[in-house]
Amino acid sequence: MAKAFETWTGRRYAFFITWFVLHVILFIFGVLRVKLDKNLINLNEPLNYSLWIARGGGMCLIWDCSIILLPVCRNILRILRVSFINKLIPIDENIWFHKITAYSILFCTVVHSIGHYVNFYKMDKLYRLDPNGPFKLTNAELLYKSPAGITGHIMLLCMVLMYTTAKQSQRNKSFEAFWYTHHLAFVMLGALMFHGIGCIVRDKDGKCRGYESYRYLAIGYVLYIIERCIRAYRARLDTRLVKAIQHPAGVIELQIQKPSFSYKPGQYMFINVPDVSEYQWHPFTITSSPFEDYVSVHIRQVGDWTRALGHRLGCEKEERGGGDRPRQAAVGGRPEKKTELVDDRGEEIRIRAGFSMPRVQIDGPFGAPTEDVFDHEIVVLVGSGIGVTPFASILRDIWYRANNNMPLKTRRVEFYWVCRDLASLKWFQSLLSTVEQSMLNVKLQIHIYCTAVMKPDQHHNIALQMSDDFSGMDTITGLRALTNFGRPNFGAIFSELRQGITNGTYLPGATQELVVDVAVFFCGPGAMAKSLRKESLLQSKNGVKFSFRKEHF
Repeated sequence: MAKAFETWTGRRYAFFITWFVLHVILFIFGVLRVKLDKNLINLNEPLNYSLWIARGGGMCLIWDCSIILLPVCRNILRILRVSFINKLIPIDENIWFHKITAYSILFCTVVHSIGHYVNFYKMDKLYRLDPNGPFKLTNAELLYKSPAGITGHIMLLCMVLMYTTAKQSQRNKSFEAFWYTHHLAFVMLGALMFHGIGCIVRDKDGKCRGYESYRYLAIGYVLYIIERCIRAYRARLDTRLVKAIQHPAGVIELQIQKPSFSYKPGQYMFINVPDVSEYQWHPFTITSSPFEDYVSVHIRQVGDWTRALGHRLGCEKEERGGGDRPRQAAVGGRPEKKTELVDDRGEEIRIRAGFSMPRVQIDGPFGAPTEDVFDHEIVVLVGSGIGVTPFASILRDIWYRANNNMPLKTRRVEFYWVCRDLASLKWFQSLLSTVEQSMLNVKLQIHIYCTAVMKPDQHHNIALQMSDDFSGMDTITGLRALTNFGRPNFGAIFSELRQGITNGTYLPGATQELVVDVAVFFCGPGAMAKSLRKESLLQSKNGVKFSFRKEHF
């Protein structure tokens, strides 16, 4: 059990078990609170189990709905992430926690609703037998005229729309549908606040015995309102898009200046472009270094919003696999400095005639696992496709620190980049080339893997260029590190790394008697993350511990 806590998976299991036990306790408490109340004998005798089940599910719903908004209060999480709480609760997995809470709400809603539907059937039956008895409403009146019935069905409708559009497959088809229907949560939570005003549950003296759940729900709502006010204020601070660059494979780089914006390498931020969508905010990893006088992000055109952004900037997405340079362009920007890292594999985008640079708003920065990269001596960075973006910021920052003799704990960096096509390899070619050649205090090893299925003529052209090129540089990237074709075998890679550490050849001072922590940071698809997590756990032995961390949005 102790070793399970060393991985994110172990923490998830531990958290889920705790979460499950908590709900069992709340459910039992809700049942016993009603069942053992002598003043509710007028309800316990005729309704019994259906009433108890409905109240137990309702108790769990109060808890879940009180905290459902907390995982998306990013500013609160930003504070908690640097506290001891991050060691107990996986703060970086806030979206996973949000989903778990949502599934819990769904399950408890089904339990609560079934219980009350049975209650209403029983109450209707008793009313028809004795109209002058304790129950004064028919089934139809309870369902569609009482405050509990009306608000309950409003919440059910909102949940149907939210849950059906929140599936990953639906989000990929239409993110806008997910975005707008998800805001029905405020309608649902508002209806929940007034769900008990009709007070169906009364004791034998006619006194209301509701939960008064609004008191607990209000705490989470107030925190979220404060969160949104902070976001709105920061978003409206002076922000200016100074440059847009089109890179190969449909990638757009935005360079933004905001004097009030301060960040760390590896963090991410949210961007809003009112010309594209006034209300949509999308998260992107920061790719610039804090030492630069702008903040940049790289955006791949893969969805409706990103394609609309490219259209607004006047650029067209390139076909996959293309390697040609994009069209010449000119955007009014600031003069380049000789002291900054420049990626010259892109071209500035030409804004269409009659158009100006769009207005942008940014919110953040927010913490991510990769911002802890400088706390470790040995670091393994693994990026897949556009997932390389957080490591671009880190490599830039390492370059600035190393070339300005700034203190840096990190001594070895193994950078792995897995790409699906050749064009993607040119996103940060210039940056990687500069960093590879000018590292002073940090030893950097770059490993490029291309998983594309190439045509025979492409193989032939590469072979010809290799035979004519005696510079020792890779013919595809121009780096000293050669491009590998296929998927990396991280089991063998980590095993070789561990052996080098244990025999002292990889890092001076690291012997079998010394426990060495190798931090593995990953950004990319879940299937690859699962494989990396597994290999990190398997290779953690003989005094070497591979600590796996994954980016989450």
